[in-house]
Amino acid sequence: MARRNDHSKEEVQSMAIEATRTLISREGIDGVSARKVAQEIGYTVGTLYQNFDNIHDLILHANAFSLSELLAELENASILTRNKLNLVTAIADAYLEYAQTHERQWSAIFKHALPQDQLMPDWYQTRIDALFSVIEVALHTLAPQRDRKSIQIAARTLWSGVHGICILHVGDKLYSHSIATPSLLIKSLVTHFLNSWLKENK
Repeated sequence: MARRNDHSKEEVQSMAIEATRTLISREGIDGVSARKVAQEIGYTVGTLYQNFDNIHDLILHANAFSLSELLAELENASILTRNKLNLVTAIADAYLEYAQTHERQWSAIFKHALPQDQLMPDWYQTRIDALFSVIEVALHTLAPQRDRKSIQIAARTLWSGVHGICILHVGDKLYSHSIATPSLLIKSLVTHFLNSWLKENK
């Protein structure tokens, strides 16, 4: 490893973010601490706090990479699905797949809570909005006559249910192994929601 003074500020930040992602992958978000990250990159905790506001700022940057990975998976599912009636289900299945295959990274996004006096940064909110945008585009494809507000509400309502199934499944609390797979439950949820939503205001 290069000597400490051989790294630029940007390099130290990149190293710290990557170390945080490694810790999350290895131990989950509960295993992340400033001391562990500093040890991973060979710097002091003080140096970390010269580059990030606090440990929460660092975790947000690490989680942002996971959000980008997740966005790529959802967009890919959207591109590969030619039947617009199956579009939302395909996106939901991609979401479930990411939650299953990257469980600790996915869980870290939702387990991490900012202190009450720390606001969500605009750049991070933009990453979250981009995820919902994929779903909103799919809903708009099905109901182009709906206004933007209606589609935004529908996207968040539906995804609350999809996310709930994923959380219960990943936490092994779904208790439906003998009845249906999580994918089948998601398909049922999406189908019934869309059938009802598309009939509204016809």
